Amino acid sequence: MAPTKGGRVDEEFLGFSSLSKCGKKGTEKRKRVNRNKKKSWKRHSDVRDVEEFLEDVRLQERTAGGLLAEKEDANLFFVDTGNDEKDSKVNKRVKPLRIDLILQPDSKIPAPKDISSHQIPNGQKIRRKREREEKLEKRGIFPRSERLLMAQLKKPKTTHKPETNNNPSRGFYDLWGESSPLDSALEGKDQWYLEQTKKSRVKRPERLNKKPSQLPAVEVVAPGASYNPTYESHQMLLLQAHEVEVKKLKEEQKLERQLKLPEGAEVPTEESRLRELCEGLVEESDDEAVGGVSEEQKTVSLPQRERKTERQRKKEKEAKILKARQDAEKVAKQRRQGLFQLKSMFASLKSRQAELLRRKKLREEKRKLQALQPRRLGRLKYKESDIDVHLSEELTDSLRKLKPEGSLAKDRFKSFQKRNLIEPRERAKFKRKLKVKYVEKRAFREITL
Repeated sequence: MAPTKGGRVDEEFLGFSSLSKCGKKGTEKRKRVNRNKKKSWKRHSDVRDVEEFLEDVRLQERTAGGLLAEKEDANLFFVDTGNDEKDSKVNKRVKPLRIDLILQPDSKIPAPKDISSHQIPNGQKIRRKREREEKLEKRGIFPRSERLLMAQLKKPKTTHKPETNNNPSRGFYDLWGESSPLDSALEGKDQWYLEQTKKSRVKRPERLNKKPSQLPAVEVVAPGASYNPTYESHQMLLLQAHEVEVKKLKEEQKLERQLKLPEGAEVPTEESRLRELCEGLVEESDDEAVGGVSEEQKTVSLPQRERKTERQRKKEKEAKILKARQDAEKVAKQRRQGLFQLKSMFASLKSRQAELLRRKKLREEKRKLQALQPRRLGRLKYKESDIDVHLSEELTDSLRKLKPEGSLAKDRFKSFQKRNLIEPRERAKFKRKLKVKYVEKRAFREITL
């Protein structure tokens, strides 16, 4: 039996499976719809529920001024206290003026654009900023101005005057302790605010706490520098001072040897200097000095390179290939032999690690010694000061008879240079530009005459 014209299937026609709609009365054939075309979306889509929802939303906005689900309970309900007079006062509405009712817009739907943003400069920017501040306030984050104001309000008001320093009955506290009563007024305030108002010091960087040198500020002198030293310690200090003087003497002798004229040389005079400057400027008269290139030099020509034959090139290529093969076989043989040298390789690695460890320790010791040495901070190098030592005949058995040696100010100045606090300096040499003119005053001249 064929299906009918209206798209229905004859009930006498049986289907092959239980899920088939064939043979069932009143069933319609499924329509074939092309859903990848935009024009078929509106024709074959059921959007009645969406239109009903949007119509309901528009109705609530026109009548109630917004969605009822977003309204508060106070706007939708009234408080029933059970008393007519009280209910009338609570629910009493103040009737607006007629002119205000005329000026109010008829529609309760808000305008699509904020008109004030076009009238006020940067209105949208200010509005977004205000909304962002409101969100932060809900999270408990306030702007700096409000935080400072809240801190000022929380600050306890002191009505009593502070005690004067000359009051003998005032309380005492540890000046170097961690807590001080003078800092109680600054507790609870913003650190940045205290630094900007000069009420608190700026935090000192950690790099400034490091000392430029590990040397102590005051170095202990040798035992031989005491006013009553032992014989051995005094002789040791004298030996050190002697070595310093010998070193200075050798440097002076070396400088004299370098500046000394060689044997047989004469001191240059003006005449010899002028003759040396004029040497080579006067032309020579001999023809041999001005002569050209000899004929033998002209006939000599460069040797020409001979061209290699094909057989020679082939032999060179075969020798190169043979050498490369031999090198590869040698490398492979060395790798195979390396398996039998594991013990020696482990021993060499162990010795290498020990050598690296020894060099590392030497570098650390060298670095520690360099930390104790003065660095180059300026154009001048640091020079050790002379050793303050008394001779054997200058030693006394009494401290009252001892003569001072050296200068305390110079010792401190050298200590600053040695500890890299200041750069090495030398005494400024002042040179008088104008000559001194002596004038005899008239009053003095009258007395002398």
